[in-house]
Amino acid sequence: MLQKLELNIDSYPSRKAMGFYKLSDSTQKFAKKGIEAAQKAAAFYASTGDKLSDFKNYKIADLGAEIMYSEQRELVVAYKPGPNIDFKA
Repeated sequence: MLQKLELNIDSYPSRKAMGFYKLSDSTQKFAKKGIEAAQKAAAFYASTGDKLSDFKNYKIADLGAEIMYSEQRELVVAYKPGPNIDFKA
């Protein structure tokens, strides 16, 4: 009677939701983040150059204030899934 019991636990969905990735997932994620960071940096430098080229109306202190106080932060509360448990008797 106890010989045909089968228990499968797949904890990867819950680990992935918490940020613990497999190697293949993490390489794709970090490559995507790298491309996004490069695009964001290029856009920032281009806009900063445009702003600083108008040196009569825009000061370096204005740029410093924008960088220091422009980022908005928020708290996100979200559901994280548990492991997939499959039991067969």
